[in-house]
Formats: sequence, structure tokens, C-alpha cells
Amino acid sequence: MCITSALRDLWIRREYTIHLGDDIVGVIDVARSVPYYPFYYASLLPNLKMDELSYLSYIARKVMKLAIERLENSKVIPFPFFKEMKKEIKRLRQKLELLPSPSSPLVSDSSPDWLKKAYFAYVIAEKPTVGVRDQGEKIGVKLVLSKLYELFVYMLVARVLESSGFSLSIDEGSIKVKDANIVIIFNAPPSGTDVIERIDELDPNKEINYRIRGRPDISIRYDDRELILIECKYSEKPSYITEGRFKVMAYTYEYGAGASLLVFPGIGEGVKSEEEFGTLELYRLMGEKGWVDIRLRDGRKIYMVKVDPLEDTNTLLNRMSQVLLSILSIKRT
Repeated sequence: MCITSALRDLWIRREYTIHLGDDIVGVIDVARSVPYYPFYYASLLPNLKMDELSYLSYIARKVMKLAIERLENSKVIPFPFFKEMKKEIKRLRQKLELLPSPSSPLVSDSSPDWLKKAYFAYVIAEKPTVGVRDQGEKIGVKLVLSKLYELFVYMLVARVLESSGFSLSIDEGSIKVKDANIVIIFNAPPSGTDVIERIDELDPNKEINYRIRGRPDISIRYDDRELILIECKYSEKPSYITEGRFKVMAYTYEYGAGASLLVFPGIGEGVKSEEEFGTLELYRLMGEKGWVDIRLRDGRKIYMVKVDPLEDTNTLLNRMSQVLLSILSIKRT
């Protein structure tokens, strides 16, 4: 997807380079050119060797190598988009032929979106160390950045518990923590705790009763009945993070969770409303600690936690550990 965008930029938006020379090409208006300007001509030619393409070439090759390694590991712990992964790797190999020779990338805020997205995908692909299976069969799965971010946070939660001395086991659609009554569920509504009883006079077992439920990105069930919900927002837009703040509060009461986390990489500019300004103030309160808790009158808590995949992994683990382990009442090892 990033390679396609890069090539589209090359041929539609056109990246150009200036060539100077002594040869005359086209008509020169001597009367207006010679007396006032130094003599030279400039032509704009498509720059097929721009640095960003060689950076993308490097990142894409790294991602393909990591994807192949993950594919090999999945023979032991299979995941449901195994076939799709093989197809995507094949497509990536074909697209790599369209890119120039690779060079070590320099990615900055001014880099094209497709280069920043490719680098983010590389960071995500590099960091996970735990195998995961999503719930149910997925056909034609297409991983977008928001879904990658959810998977990254899912892995981070698993790593927090693993680094606390627990062993993890992969089950259908979940990760179970051995020696502790903890189950981590990815992208599925928690069962048995939602507040919805029925719709009109419809049979409570109708499929629509399941479909209308909120679907938190990550659920952590512990002590058989206690629940932690995690909502991930891969965005820095104040409006989107504010929407997530109210969404996670709604999930908290829909499922009766004792605590819920809103996880996001940061907040940028563009505050337009009082609610968004309130979100920005909460973000500022997080400071270097990287999180803040909102205590509700009935004893529940809403946490806002900064998780930027470009930060140091140990920093992220430490931050998430402070929040999760305090909720779970687990002493850190």
C-alpha cells in the first residue's frame, strides 16, 4: 500500500529535479532574457532516484524479512490470516522490483506520509514477541495502521504480564495467563456482563442483540468477574481522542468494568471545542509519567495512557506496568 502510494506520487504529483546546462532547448526571447538575466536554461525532469524511494525500498525489504520470520513462527502457533500473509509477501516481492536500490532511511516529520507509514509498519513488525490468534475466521484480512496499533498494544499488555513472571498460553481468540486467573481477549465483546437485555419484543438470542454491543479493542478478565477494558486510538487529533474518551466511558458502564484505559500515541494541534480543550488539559497533566487516571464517583477509573510505538520499548513497558499491575494488584518482579 505504501509502495503504491509512493509510485502514484511519483507519476501523478511528480517529484522533479532541476537540470542546468549550456544547450539551448526551445525558443529564447532575447530582448527580455539576455540583458537582464544570466544565460542558462532549466528543465524539470522526473526524478526516478529520489532519496525517499530508496528509503522506502530499505524499509520494505526489512518488513518483508520480518514478515517471513513471523510466517515461519506461525507454523508452530498459527494465526487465522496465514494465507493472506503469504499472498501479501508475494505481492511485496513483486512491488520491490519497482523500487531503486535501498539505502538507510532518514524519516522525519516532513517526510511523505507513505514513508512515515511504512516506517511505522516496520516498527510494529519488529517489536512483537508473542504469537496471537484473533477470534473467529477472517477472510481477506487487510491490516491497516489502526489495527496494527491495536495489535501492538495487545502485545504490550501480554509483555507486561510476562515480564511480571507469568507464563502465557495462546488459546482461540485470547491469551491466558498461567498461574493467575487472567484472560486477555482481542477485539471481541466481553460476554455475560453487558447491560443490554433485549430489543423491543425480539428474541434475546437474535444475532442483532450481539451485533449492537460495543466492541472494545482489548478486554482483560480477572478473578472470574472483574473486567478491564482498553480502547486504542491511533491518532493525534484532539477531536478523535476526545471521542475516544467518551467512548471508553460508555464501554465502562455498558460492561460494568472496574477500570478502562484509553490508549493513544499523543495529541497534536487543532483544538476546536471546550471538550477537546479539556482532553488537551488532561494530556498535559500526564507529563513525563505518561498517564493520568480519572476517578469516578462510583469507584470506577478511566485511565488515559500514552503509548507511542516510536518510544523505547522499556519505557512503554514500565508505563503500562504501572497502570495495569496496580489495577490487578500484582506486585512487580
